Amino acid sequence: MASPVSAAAPATNGAQVNGGARGSQEPDAVGNYEQSEDLNEITRRQLEEDIKAYRYDLEFSTELLKDGNLNLTPQEARTIQFRILDLGHQLRHCQHRIEQIDAQIPQPGSTSNGHRTFYYDAAPKRRANGAPSNSTPGPASKRARLSADADETMDLEAADSNAVQRLGYWMCHLCTANKYLSAGQNRVPSAPCKWPLRDVSKMLTHFLDMHTEHDPEERCIELGNALAANRGPFEYWLTRTKHQKVRDSNIMDECIDSLQAGTVPESLKKINRAAGAFPNAMSMKDKGEDGSMVA
Repeated sequence: MASPVSAAAPATNGAQVNGGARGSQEPDAVGNYEQSEDLNEITRRQLEEDIKAYRYDLEFSTELLKDGNLNLTPQEARTIQFRILDLGHQLRHCQHRIEQIDAQIPQPGSTSNGHRTFYYDAAPKRRANGAPSNSTPGPASKRARLSADADETMDLEAADSNAVQRLGYWMCHLCTANKYLSAGQNRVPSAPCKWPLRDVSKMLTHFLDMHTEHDPEERCIELGNALAANRGPFEYWLTRTKHQKVRDSNIMDECIDSLQAGTVPESLKKINRAAGAFPNAMSMKDKGEDGSMVA
């Protein structure tokens, strides 16, 4: 008899689930795409289809975990738990993308925000749990459904983000910002991240060495939000990799607060190469169109 986890493989394969969800709506969707000239509208519809597929997968995986007749081994149960956790992240990521698209649509009677960047409009400073403090609300019914779907994963997420372990989880918001997408072929990284940033060292390198199309302040804020949402892995990096005595000082809070305020703290510069060299490149706004310095 095949194991329950193996039997669940077709449902937990993202490509097959998404393909199935979209395939069932293909005649309708194709007709709408042909009539639509708005790329944002197409992207939004695709994200909503992905959300439906992820919700189905989440329900299926949750039922597997609850079914006492399956006699799951500890390893199989843990695999399903990780799958449920990942699905919760994917649901939130899709919802954040939808909110970013909605934020770009001008509201009636709205006033110009001057030279504020898309990054600040669509991804404002985040709290420690990774949720925007003043994000543009989407349709109430959709937000309620997504909240209900993610409820069962919140305990696992809280434990994982605070547990002192090497790997964390963060989806880079700079990789989806207009500043990056319109930066041209010389942007760094050359393509948006397809996978979450898991290792704190990679988070530091990603935001302090890369994304020079954004202002240094924006890069610091995004890094600060990432570390605030991954305090456990941040503590692991400080204590195990850099051998810092975190419990005897406020180094973690000082680093996060300073980064979220837009600057790299001296304590971080002393123990990390990328932090010590930051800012390693001029912001795009300080360069001319040909790459020369603006007087």
